[in-house]
Amino acid sequence: MSKKHNKSVTSFDVAQQAGVSRSMVSRAYTDGAKISNESRKKVYEAAEKLGYRVNYLARGLQTRQSNLVGIVASALDTPFRARQVKMAAREFIRQGYRPMLMVAETPDEVEQLISLLFSYNVAGMLITSATPSSEIIVESNNLSVPVVLINRETEIVGPDKVQIDIQQAGKLAFDMLIRSGAKNLAVVRPVSPSFSVTGRSDAFVQHCSENGYSAQVFNAASQSYDSGFEVAGKIGLALDRIDGLFCTTDLLAIGVMDRLRADWNVDIPNGLQIVGFDDIEQAKWGSYQLSTIRQDAKEQACAAVDLMLDRIENPDRDPKIYLQTVVPIFRNTTQKSQ
Repeated sequence: MSKKHNKSVTSFDVAQQAGVSRSMVSRAYTDGAKISNESRKKVYEAAEKLGYRVNYLARGLQTRQSNLVGIVASALDTPFRARQVKMAAREFIRQGYRPMLMVAETPDEVEQLISLLFSYNVAGMLITSATPSSEIIVESNNLSVPVVLINRETEIVGPDKVQIDIQQAGKLAFDMLIRSGAKNLAVVRPVSPSFSVTGRSDAFVQHCSENGYSAQVFNAASQSYDSGFEVAGKIGLALDRIDGLFCTTDLLAIGVMDRLRADWNVDIPNGLQIVGFDDIEQAKWGSYQLSTIRQDAKEQACAAVDLMLDRIENPDRDPKIYLQTVVPIFRNTTQKSQ
């Protein structure tokens, strides 16, 4: 049985126990390093017996080479963002990297967290929260730290990007409601602007206008369930002028549905048709069966990791954009169910 991990055990102790050199211990824990299977086995057995664990953070700071990567995220209380971060972390680990998660409660914290990650000599960064400033991007370029933005917009040269096609997203929401027979349209969106959520709302309104429809806009406090529940009060007062509603997140849609059913006894979809966005797990629940538009969190995460690893291997290449196609999902909140 192995001993409990002891922080005082060093690579020198392992080398003595295994009867190999200290550099051999280092090579045993370095991907791609030349070492025989026999020597690697000796090192691993000695490390297991002594309770040794590699300090990858210290190694990165000493060698200026690191397999640590940073993930900067916010709104982890939302199902889609939580899944997105989980998928990214899994993919980094699968590729041999060790993710460090930094959670930003406000946009102002993003820059502080990114600066902190620079101190850990990370190999790269994935950012799903507020877009970093030009100074931060310039610093990442100078430090040769690849940055990948997910659903964030910036004109600054440097970061690779993974983005949904916001024009396609807005058009799909419009088409889904029109195909289902809706004629008087509206959209619910958070009052705080963001590239992805505000972008698909604007695209929806644009497609309505281009096709001879007007779209009433309801501003919610945020993207959350509670904000959807609250803004549904205003929607309920306008039901005589609305028969098709695009909610820019599924959480907003679920909050809207609960309030309208409870306080206005709205028959969905016969009295009002609703389309959400994200296709979170709750959208499939029996009490909702929400028609929605799916952006695949796993596809986004894998694309972001691939872009980062490609940039590590090819640091001088031009920035790339991975444009993700979103998919309509018809369920029971629209009269067309397939």
